[in-house]
Amino acid sequence: MNLPEGSLLQPFVAQRLEDLKKAKAKRSIGQLQGKIGEMPITRGFASVLAAHFVAKGEPGVIAEIKGASPFETNFRRPVNYRDFGEDFEAVGAVCLSVAIERKAFAGSIADLATVSQAVHIPILARDIVIDLYQVLEARHVGADAITLSVALLGDELPEFIQRATAVALDAFVEVHTVDELDRALAAGAKLIAVTNRDIHTFELKPGTCAELLPKISAGKALAVAEGDLGTAEDIAAMGAAGAKAVLMGIRLMKNRDPAGVLERALGVETLED
Repeated sequence: MNLPEGSLLQPFVAQRLEDLKKAKAKRSIGQLQGKIGEMPITRGFASVLAAHFVAKGEPGVIAEIKGASPFETNFRRPVNYRDFGEDFEAVGAVCLSVAIERKAFAGSIADLATVSQAVHIPILARDIVIDLYQVLEARHVGADAITLSVALLGDELPEFIQRATAVALDAFVEVHTVDELDRALAAGAKLIAVTNRDIHTFELKPGTCAELLPKISAGKALAVAEGDLGTAEDIAAMGAAGAKAVLMGIRLMKNRDPAGVLERALGVETLED
């Protein structure tokens, strides 16, 4: 784990470590592996995004469901995960991202399981991943992909990608700098998300996606844009920069009508009585 001194993620990582101790006491790695072996194949998170881009010629939206964010401390709301998942799918989200970490995102493993049973589109497990156990845990409850941060995992990234691949999860590898992008490509990442947010300082740098997305060859990895995105203009701009998908999180969830925000971003017209 690569956690520099002064990282604002420290309290969240500490909490995640405590939660993992409890999870491992309840269910061993061997037990998880046994259950996973009996599960159906995943829904193909990256392949669904790629197919949508080929068919539509524009980035698809990954809609994120969460009750809080470490990046905006004034954002916290009660969330009915099943309802939001069904609403986002109905509006036109190509995939979903579901927060499963409780201190930073006010989510849980149970929330992902609930959404997985309610929708038909692929789901990304949004977590602060620091332990290989989390990869198995996410797969066990119905995830199709898992978030891996180069800024957090450092040299451990290849091992985490391999473990995810071994259980048929797509590795959603997040990068914020040129160096992190180079590390992701060297590790063999096939699904790379450029984020405008520095996860250690929480600083938002809106130009990051525009700078890094063109550096991702379509033949090497599928590129995703994220970080304070939420409009039709964002989708168009990120598509022009090379993104094949756009993740929308805070811009959706801090609004009183998240599905409405997604409708407007996608240009969906709803019928009114």
